[in-house]
Order: sequence, then C-alpha cells, then structure tokens
Amino acid sequence: MDISKLKNYKVIVIIVAVLLALVLLLVRNGAETPGETSESEILRPTLLAPSPQGGIIDLVDKPSGIPFPDEVREPEPLPPVQIFPKSSQGLNRIAFNPPIGDVFQIHYDRSSGNLFMAAVEDGGFRAIWRLSPELELRRVLTGTSDPGETFLQADSKGVLYAGFAHPGYLFRSDDLGDTWEWVADDIGETFWSIADDGEGTLWGALHAYNEAILYRSTDDGHSWEKWVDFHEVYPQYAVRYDENDRRFKLRHLHDVAYQDGKLFVGVGDFTRMTLMSEDGGVTWREVWNEGFTAHVPLVDGSGLLLGPDRLQARGLALYRFGEDGATEVWNPAPYDYAGYTYSMLELGGMYFAGFHIETTPVEGFHGKTGIIVSPDGRKWYPFLELDPVSNWARTDIFMAPHDQWSGYVTLNGALYMFEAPIGRWFEVHSAFGE
Repeated sequence: MDISKLKNYKVIVIIVAVLLALVLLLVRNGAETPGETSESEILRPTLLAPSPQGGIIDLVDKPSGIPFPDEVREPEPLPPVQIFPKSSQGLNRIAFNPPIGDVFQIHYDRSSGNLFMAAVEDGGFRAIWRLSPELELRRVLTGTSDPGETFLQADSKGVLYAGFAHPGYLFRSDDLGDTWEWVADDIGETFWSIADDGEGTLWGALHAYNEAILYRSTDDGHSWEKWVDFHEVYPQYAVRYDENDRRFKLRHLHDVAYQDGKLFVGVGDFTRMTLMSEDGGVTWREVWNEGFTAHVPLVDGSGLLLGPDRLQARGLALYRFGEDGATEVWNPAPYDYAGYTYSMLELGGMYFAGFHIETTPVEGFHGKTGIIVSPDGRKWYPFLELDPVSNWARTDIFMAPHDQWSGYVTLNGALYMFEAPIGRWFEVHSAFGE
C-alpha cells in the first residue's frame, strides 16, 4: 500500500471525526435543560383565534383577513393571583403577578363561580381572562393589539359573548370560555351591550362611528343581522351637527334592555334619547332625554334605573313601566361628581351606580369618581368616593355581582371585591343632600 495514500486517509478520518464531534457538541448545547423554556418557545406565536366551527385555532390556521400579528409574547408561567387585605375603603384588591394588564369590563357567572375579565395587556393586546373559584387564571380569548373597544357580556342563559372592535368580530361561548364560536365578522365596531328575551331572540346595540344600528339574532346568538337603523327611523338627526365636524347628531347606540315585552335603546351623542318599543321594534317613542349607557331592573319588576352619559348634565333616572317618561332621581353636579355611568348593579335589593370621568379628557375638570348606593332607587348615598384623578385614561368603573352581599369592581384598571352595606348602614350614614 502506498504510504502517502494511507496518510491522506488518516487525515480524512480525523477531519470527519472532528466534524462529527462539533455536530454532537452543537446538538448537546442546543438541547433544552429539563424545566427550562427555550427562547424559541417563549417567542412562539401564541395568539389564539376562534374557529368558525367552534374551538380554538392557532395562527397557522387563522382565518384570512384577520390582521393578527406574527408573534405575541405570552407570560410564562401564568400569573398567580393574590388577594390583599381590606383597605380603608373596605376593598379587597385582587392582583396578578405578573399583571395581566388593565381590567375593564367584567362578568361573573353565578352558576360556576367564574369571573371573566376583558383586559388590555402589556403591549396593547386585548384579551378575555377567566378566574376560577379556585383562583386559577386562564386567558381564554385574545384579540389584536390594535386600539379599540372590547365587549364582554352574557345573556340570560349564561352564554358568554365577546367582541373586539377593529376589525369588529363577535364570538360566542356556551362552555365558560373553553371554546368559542365565531358568530359575526361584519360588525362596524363592536356592541356596547346586548339584551335578550330568554326565548332565543337577542339584540345588540352597535357602538360605532356614525352608525346607529341595532342588531338582532333569532337563533340564540349563533347568527346576527342588521335589524333597525335609527338613521332611517330619525333621518332628521342623520346629519352633521357642525359643518366642521363629520359626526352626525345621532351618532351611535349605547345600552339596550328588554323586559316584559318592552325594548329599550339608548342613542347618542349630540342627540341623546332613550327610546322604547312595545311592538317589537315597529314604532319607537322617547322616554328620557338622555341616551342611557347602563341600567338595572327594579327588584319588583316595575321599571328600570337608567345611567347617564354626560358630564354633570344628567343624573340617574327612574323609569316605571306605564309612565310617560323617566324621572331623575340623582344628579352628580351639586356634589362635584363626574357624570359618566357605564355600570349599574343590584345586590341584596340595593342599587349601585359607578360614576367616572371617562377616557376622554375634559380640560379643567377633575371631578370625583366612585360608587353611590341606594336602598330603594330614589334616595342615594356616597359609598365609595375617590378623589379627582389625573390619570383620566383608566377611570372607567365596571361592576359585577359575586354573591348577595358582595361584588367585583374595576377601578383605574385594577380589580377589587367589595361588600354591600349591611345592618344599620343606611341609618348611620347620610344621604346626598342631608
């Protein structure tokens, strides 16, 4: 054998061995250590989208036309929940570490004990989170990072609805958020609220720019149609209220309510009315000169308490069925309260209303925010009074029940539990004006 050729073979063998060793070293260094999460996993696309057939699909199979981003960073692990001791205001702070973002709309499912929260997460992503009675936290639905409203509400059967403005999709879940059905994708923005008759018909009030449309579903929320366009009902208000402003006098809808065959809709912003129909939407008449943004039924079923959407211009109103119009029962102006009410609540026969400054800054005004309470819907007491705040962007107040004597409330983007007045509370506290 030629010695020179043998040397060449040895060199080749050595080179191959070195290359194999390098490959093995790279593989070993790239292997994950048990219990650790690789950077590629941390940055993997985790945004979830509801499938049209129900269930959850990931970004690989996302429906075309949904402007979801390519990557979303998800907190690892999921945030643990902490409940802080009561503050001087009698509140229990429920905090998440790391935070899940600013919490706004909330819904409590009494039958299961789950609390659902619409949050704006770090980075602007909008999502629906579920907090179980065992304080287990789970994100059940994620939208996009585009700015816009998030809708969250359940119907009278406990079916949950969630919507994201921009692009304006509506989702439905009848299993507490485990799976979602994509039920509408042509809504201009999103619903302000929904109402239903308990027999399969639902109404959704659209909150959109220069669109005053009431949607309807006749199949338990599985599909939706444009039903009443209030620009056609009131064409005299479907015009600009200022030649230099494109907004219409009747710009959009607010709250919607249904009780005993009566359908109520609040409209705004320049032209503000609460409208009622007793013939299934064929005809409408005004029952209040404010477009209500929140409501709560009276416990005896005789009427509704209505919340305003104007800064110190209107207060709470009481409408009793059969009367010509609503009667104002409390006005925020004399007590330096803000005027926007997005949430009202009944607990143990008592009524609660939240007042805040809203997300639109008003120059020169920093009124009080907080919650007021009434034992009968007519006489109101300060319950949770907060000083004026400078961070106007997160003052929206939303409430939800927990049990007969306690509820949840979001204040400045944080979540709390509060206790309703008990015993002789109303006897030892003074009502407004006393």
